[in-house]
Amino acid sequence: MNSTFGFALLAAIFFGLSAIPAKRGLSHTDTQTGALISILTVVTVFLISSPWWMRSQDWFTTGFWIFVATGLFHPALSLYFTLESMDRAGATVASTLAATSPIFAALTAMILLGESMTPLIAIGTLVTMCGVISLTWMPGTGITRVMRIALVFATAAAVIRGLVNTTGKFGLDLMPNAMMAGFLSHAVGGLGVLVFYRLRRGRLPLNMSGAGFRAFGLSGCFIAIAIACMYSALLRNSVTLVAPVIGTYPVFTLLAALALKEEKITLHIAGGVAVVVAGVVLINWM
Repeated sequence: MNSTFGFALLAAIFFGLSAIPAKRGLSHTDTQTGALISILTVVTVFLISSPWWMRSQDWFTTGFWIFVATGLFHPALSLYFTLESMDRAGATVASTLAATSPIFAALTAMILLGESMTPLIAIGTLVTMCGVISLTWMPGTGITRVMRIALVFATAAAVIRGLVNTTGKFGLDLMPNAMMAGFLSHAVGGLGVLVFYRLRRGRLPLNMSGAGFRAFGLSGCFIAIAIACMYSALLRNSVTLVAPVIGTYPVFTLLAALALKEEKITLHIAGGVAVVVAGVVLINWM
């Protein structure tokens, strides 16, 4: 249980941190280019570390093909949708809607994997989501702003992320290698994004500013660590236990913004963090 929580929490931390450089990178380039650079960085990180985790027995197994199939829609679509929602409505609205991903993860896990959710985990999941939403939602942004196309992008990203937790758990039961899982899905996703970018733009983003490359490269490094931790947590325990903890990542985006003095600590923020912590404690209470 301790290792599961540790990996899930690390995944949430690094997913949260990845949003800071990504948001800055959007001032230098568009969402599609940013997604391409981030995904290719993730693949590069996995390749560099491959001598320590790649095993010949994992190739072309049933689990192998599950993660190949996963790569067709994640991370390419989910990251693109997330960046689009951030670009159109800002990190606040995008993070608020992203907090709903544990619902989709839990529902698909119960339907497809036959997992059960104890009353304590269910309550903890709801408390955690309410805490994240209270932190990231800003009064005055207005429902009309949320109901724009950014709503579609952010919700689609949340659905995909929730489903990936379930397919990931299923694939890891057949191929118990968390690093291979992350590498396969991102390698396939990266190839797809690269081909689509080349066909749509007619060229690769070779003339992008150095600041943009650095921003999305750093974001990709954080995502690579988060993905490895996420699959490591799913390898050890159920989706209904892991997904709500990872779903707290917007809190760490906010905390990083506070540390960088992009936000100020208020009673609202302190209360929201307390609610999230209470929810996570309930989820992991044994």
